[in-house]
Amino acid sequence: MIFLSAWAFGLLGVASVIALLYFLRRREERLVVSAIWLWEEEHERPRSALTLLWTKIWLLLVQLAALAALVFSLAEPTLTREFIGGGTLALIIDGSASMQTAEQGKTRYELAIARAAELIEQRRPNRLTIIQAQQSPKLLVPLTEDRPRALFTLKASQPTLQGDAKPSDILELVRSQGGLENFHEVIYISDHAPALPIPWVSVGEPRKNLAITGFAARPVPDGTSQAIVWARVQNFSSEALEGTLKLFAEETEIHQERISLGPGEQRSVEALAPLYTRFRAVLDVIDDFAFDNIRYSVIPRRPQLKILWLGERNFFLMRALSTFAEVSIQTDETASYDLVIAHNTAIRPVGAVLLINSVAEPWVVRAGSISEPGSLQVLVPGHPLVQHVRGEHLRPTTLSGAQLAPGVQTLIASGDQPILAAYRSQGLRFVYLGVDLKSSPLVLTPSFPILIRNSIYWLIPELGLPSERFVSDEFATLGFADQTAINLDPTESEINRLGSPSFVPQESPTRETKSQIYTPIWYLGAWAAFVALAGELLWYYWGVFRRRRWSYERAP
Repeated sequence: MIFLSAWAFGLLGVASVIALLYFLRRREERLVVSAIWLWEEEHERPRSALTLLWTKIWLLLVQLAALAALVFSLAEPTLTREFIGGGTLALIIDGSASMQTAEQGKTRYELAIARAAELIEQRRPNRLTIIQAQQSPKLLVPLTEDRPRALFTLKASQPTLQGDAKPSDILELVRSQGGLENFHEVIYISDHAPALPIPWVSVGEPRKNLAITGFAARPVPDGTSQAIVWARVQNFSSEALEGTLKLFAEETEIHQERISLGPGEQRSVEALAPLYTRFRAVLDVIDDFAFDNIRYSVIPRRPQLKILWLGERNFFLMRALSTFAEVSIQTDETASYDLVIAHNTAIRPVGAVLLINSVAEPWVVRAGSISEPGSLQVLVPGHPLVQHVRGEHLRPTTLSGAQLAPGVQTLIASGDQPILAAYRSQGLRFVYLGVDLKSSPLVLTPSFPILIRNSIYWLIPELGLPSERFVSDEFATLGFADQTAINLDPTESEINRLGSPSFVPQESPTRETKSQIYTPIWYLGAWAAFVALAGELLWYYWGVFRRRRWSYERAP
């Protein structure tokens, strides 16, 4: 039990005033009798202390009891749920990869389980459910009244190497257990704030982590049997860290480099390798999160691709296409094809289209020339088209102005002009690259073939699986799976992200009101004070009545 207005106990000082007034009050009653000699020989009988207390000061005790009850009521006594138990509780435990960060002999997930067990013991809910949050949320404990069984299942659970869960998936799983409005409390336990308007319990402290957050291998677009291997290393710690980065083609080490990075710094490394299929990047470092110290890359088998080419030919674009596909070029629009490439021309888009410095009304309209491009901005860094593409490689020396129709998503922009954009609907898919390949150094950078490959697989997803996938229910561990490299979601390397800019507290049916958390019992004190004062009042009037009746009976 707690008191919300403890200041009210200061009113107990009034008890001294009540006692002082009580003892100052005159108690002798003057009565008229016929003679006093009848009492002269009468000896006072001895009385016990209890009788004296009851007959002399019981009214004072009643008044003090009434004051105490009134002060108790004004202090707002309240029973919390920890005291009375009950209610319905939903616990969401973050089971993503970052929860495997080492924390002084334990993992963050173990700390989360301990905190969840404490909450269950404190709340003592009538019913509870437990959800493990990751890319594929899992219902660990369906809504149940069996708290011991729920605790056993929770403690037996293990974290995954998956990324974060989507807020919509978590809410849908909570709703499946009876609806949000039926839960008195929904609590999220994680090492970073969720993008949900629910209470968050934080676990974990800032830790050291030097991570490989990007790794790719692509054939060199010059016809030789070589590949370009690229890796990015980032420091997510508040202190400088160093380690050794090793690159492997199959089992052969092709490059080794010592890397030292300050807080928040990143560095990219490139190397040439024989044209193999599978590549690895390994980082030798002592930190608190080891799962992002290795990364995999695959050069998949080349699919067959029929391309309808419109506009100018370009040698570098042809080379980039041939590095990952067996290309068949045609110019007959009546023949069947898989993809349209429009380079420095104007077309009416239909199907899957790669637009390179081209106009496609009404989706892409020419808007004059831009002689001095502005600063480059990657607006959607998580989009598949920009994966492993270095932004500085796309910085244009000259830029043709373009205006995009509503609905076309700009991924990379130079000032207010789009550099890379994408659109997908039921009957049309296109990627727009607003760079003139004839006057841009982009074609000489490793990012160019990577961008072309990303565009083809985004436009024609049925060509096959992408060469990189993140850990999921289908791929539970890091490594290789056929023509696919299974890696950790790079966002999980940010093990010190205590806050989330997308988290905005809002009123929600899942947030408890004060009346749901607290049970006030002030009215008990109020009733006790009322009963005491009413009893004293009735006794007073009963005494007056008795004295008056006695006086009437004795009157001559």
